[in-house]
Amino acid sequence: MQSVSAYIISISIAFVFLLTAAFISTAIKFEGGSRPKDPQKRKTWFWILALLNPAVIFLLGYFVFIPDANIMVVNKYVSALGIGTAIGFLIYIVAGFVLSKIFKNGKLGHWF
Repeated sequence: MQSVSAYIISISIAFVFLLTAAFISTAIKFEGGSRPKDPQKRKTWFWILALLNPAVIFLLGYFVFIPDANIMVVNKYVSALGIGTAIGFLIYIVAGFVLSKIFKNGKLGHWF
Protein backbone atom coordinates (compact mmCIF):
# COMPACT_ATOMS: atom_id res chain seq x y z
CA MET A 1 0.00 0.00 0.00
CA GLN A 2 2.89 2.38 0.71
CA SER A 3 4.28 1.93 -2.78
CA VAL A 4 0.98 3.07 -4.28
CA SER A 5 1.27 6.32 -2.34
CA ALA A 6 4.75 6.85 -3.79
CA TYR A 7 3.33 6.57 -7.30
CA ILE A 8 0.43 8.89 -6.50
CA ILE A 9 2.84 11.47 -5.07
CA SER A 10 5.01 11.26 -8.18
CA ILE A 11 2.15 11.64 -10.63
CA SER A 12 0.57 14.47 -8.64
CA ILE A 13 3.78 16.47 -8.40
CA ALA A 14 4.47 15.92 -12.12
CA PHE A 15 1.09 17.43 -13.01
CA VAL A 16 1.61 20.32 -10.58
CA PHE A 17 4.92 21.08 -12.30
CA LEU A 18 3.26 20.82 -15.70
CA LEU A 19 0.57 23.27 -14.63
CA THR A 20 3.26 25.58 -13.28
CA ALA A 21 5.13 25.41 -16.59
CA ALA A 22 1.92 26.19 -18.47
CA PHE A 23 1.18 29.12 -16.18
CA ILE A 24 4.68 30.55 -16.59
CA SER A 25 4.52 30.09 -20.37
CA THR A 26 1.23 31.92 -20.65
CA ALA A 27 2.48 34.68 -18.36
CA ILE A 28 5.44 35.46 -20.66
CA LYS A 29 4.29 38.09 -23.11
CA PHE A 30 4.76 37.87 -26.85
CA GLU A 31 7.61 40.06 -28.09
CA GLY A 32 7.50 41.85 -31.39
CA GLY A 33 10.31 42.42 -33.81
CA SER A 34 12.35 40.26 -36.08
CA ARG A 35 14.16 38.29 -33.34
CA PRO A 36 11.82 37.80 -30.37
CA LYS A 37 13.25 36.04 -27.32
CA ASP A 38 9.99 34.94 -25.73
CA PRO A 39 9.93 31.42 -27.31
CA GLN A 40 13.36 30.70 -25.84
CA LYS A 41 12.21 31.90 -22.41
CA ARG A 42 9.23 29.54 -22.50
CA LYS A 43 11.41 26.62 -23.56
CA THR A 44 13.98 27.42 -20.87
CA TRP A 45 11.38 27.53 -18.12
CA PHE A 46 9.86 24.25 -19.28
CA TRP A 47 13.23 22.49 -19.12
CA ILE A 48 14.20 24.09 -15.80
CA LEU A 49 11.02 22.71 -14.29
CA ALA A 50 11.70 19.37 -16.00
CA LEU A 51 15.00 19.15 -14.12
CA LEU A 52 13.48 20.25 -10.81
CA ASN A 53 10.57 17.83 -11.12
CA PRO A 54 12.38 14.56 -10.22
CA ALA A 55 14.38 16.23 -7.47
CA VAL A 56 11.26 17.60 -5.80
CA ILE A 57 9.39 14.32 -6.22
CA PHE A 58 12.14 12.32 -4.57
CA LEU A 59 12.92 14.80 -1.80
CA LEU A 60 9.28 15.32 -0.84
CA GLY A 61 8.58 11.62 -0.98
CA TYR A 62 11.63 10.76 1.07
CA PHE A 63 11.58 13.46 3.72
CA VAL A 64 7.87 14.29 4.04
CA PHE A 65 5.84 11.22 3.09
CA ILE A 66 8.12 8.37 4.21
CA PRO A 67 6.19 5.87 6.32
CA ASP A 68 6.92 5.23 9.98
CA ALA A 69 7.32 1.46 9.85
CA ASN A 70 9.91 -1.27 9.93
CA ILE A 71 12.89 -1.27 7.60
CA MET A 72 11.33 -3.64 5.05
CA VAL A 73 8.35 -1.35 4.47
CA VAL A 74 10.64 1.67 4.22
CA ASN A 75 12.90 -0.12 1.71
CA LYS A 76 9.90 -1.07 -0.45
CA TYR A 77 8.67 2.50 -0.29
CA VAL A 78 12.06 3.96 -1.26
CA SER A 79 12.39 1.60 -4.22
CA ALA A 80 8.85 2.47 -5.33
CA LEU A 81 9.69 6.13 -4.88
CA GLY A 82 12.68 5.77 -7.21
CA ILE A 83 10.50 4.15 -9.86
CA GLY A 84 7.79 6.75 -9.25
CA THR A 85 10.31 9.54 -9.72
CA ALA A 86 11.22 8.18 -13.15
CA ILE A 87 7.54 7.76 -14.01
CA GLY A 88 6.80 11.32 -12.88
CA PHE A 89 9.61 12.67 -15.06
CA LEU A 90 8.39 10.71 -18.09
CA ILE A 91 4.81 11.88 -17.52
CA TYR A 92 6.02 15.48 -17.39
CA ILE A 93 7.96 15.14 -20.65
CA VAL A 94 5.28 13.18 -22.54
CA ALA A 95 2.39 15.38 -21.38
CA GLY A 96 4.46 18.48 -22.17
CA PHE A 97 5.17 17.16 -25.66
CA VAL A 98 1.49 16.38 -26.24
CA LEU A 99 0.42 19.83 -25.01
CA SER A 100 3.11 21.41 -27.16
CA LYS A 101 1.78 19.67 -30.27
CA ILE A 102 -1.88 20.38 -29.43
CA PHE A 103 -1.22 24.09 -28.90
CA LYS A 104 1.51 24.45 -31.52
CA ASN A 105 0.37 27.92 -32.56
CA GLY A 106 0.07 29.18 -28.99
CA LYS A 107 2.46 29.91 -26.18
CA LEU A 108 2.69 26.26 -25.08
CA GLY A 109 3.85 25.29 -28.56
CA HIS A 110 7.32 26.69 -27.87
CA TRP A 111 8.27 24.01 -25.34
CA PHE A 112 9.80 21.66 -27.92
